[in-house]
Amino acid sequence: MSTDVAGQLAKVSAPREVVRAARLSSDPSKHIFLLPAVILILLFSLFPLFFSLALAFLSWDLSRLTGGVRFIGFENFITLVNDARFWNTARVTLIFVVGAVSLQYLVGLGVALLLNQDIRFRRFFRVVFLMPMMLTPAAVAYGGRMLFNEGQGPINHIIKLLGGPQIPWFSNPSLALPSLILVDTWEWTPFMMIVLLAGLQSLPPEVYEAARVDGANDWQIFRHITFPMLAPVSVTVILIRALEAFKLFDIVTVMTGGGPGTATEPVTLYAYLVGMKNGNLGYASAIAYSLLIMVIISSTLFLKLVRQRAVRAVE
Repeated sequence: MSTDVAGQLAKVSAPREVVRAARLSSDPSKHIFLLPAVILILLFSLFPLFFSLALAFLSWDLSRLTGGVRFIGFENFITLVNDARFWNTARVTLIFVVGAVSLQYLVGLGVALLLNQDIRFRRFFRVVFLMPMMLTPAAVAYGGRMLFNEGQGPINHIIKLLGGPQIPWFSNPSLALPSLILVDTWEWTPFMMIVLLAGLQSLPPEVYEAARVDGANDWQIFRHITFPMLAPVSVTVILIRALEAFKLFDIVTVMTGGGPGTATEPVTLYAYLVGMKNGNLGYASAIAYSLLIMVIISSTLFLKLVRQRAVRAVE
């Protein structure tokens, strides 16, 4: 008898809860509590975006107290197209992104495959390999600067003990950018590793068991099963890391300062020098938006290439 009464009360109270939830969802006063968050988002994201876009069409010279702001239309972008230094920074940025992300993916995939095996101290190695990612880029850059120091750095010291020559890591334009790529790879390979390892552990084991029964070796399993099934995770992690690599600034500023000359100067550092050092905010905004356009084009081409390869694989 008590069970029937409880059931009837539940049936009666359930519609009341639904009505109460419907009233709360339609109450316009709830939007008042969301207003501070919306204002902060607009203040710290949309306003700088549109303000910098407006700056790109202005000539704003901070060195002039009066008359430093005037509308010049597309003159900043026309100057940008004819700026040889900008095109050099764009080339440096693209080389860094392609080289660093490719190396980080290859090393991260190899470490993820190793840690996905049943080896001793696997959990310990997972924690140790994540430590570089926990450091700030400036601290990593200072460490890289000391390691690659041409006179007193431990890398050149070890090479000298082995009978090799002293390598000009930072004074040689051909070696300065690879040095930055190596340091950035040391810091951000753990990010690739942890995401790829999560992807590997989510793959169904039944497929591997069937492949083993059919007589497939390790390379065949990796090529025809692991790598294709890991493709969505790979595309995601490569795209995320590439978007971050385009914003390269800390490591370059601390390790090389863009040198020797402009051999390691990325677009971000060039925009900083133009805007903060030279005081030309309008041209610096045009440089920054050119980087945004570069990121959009590169991401679109990458996704298009991946989509075409996926279509060909299905066919």
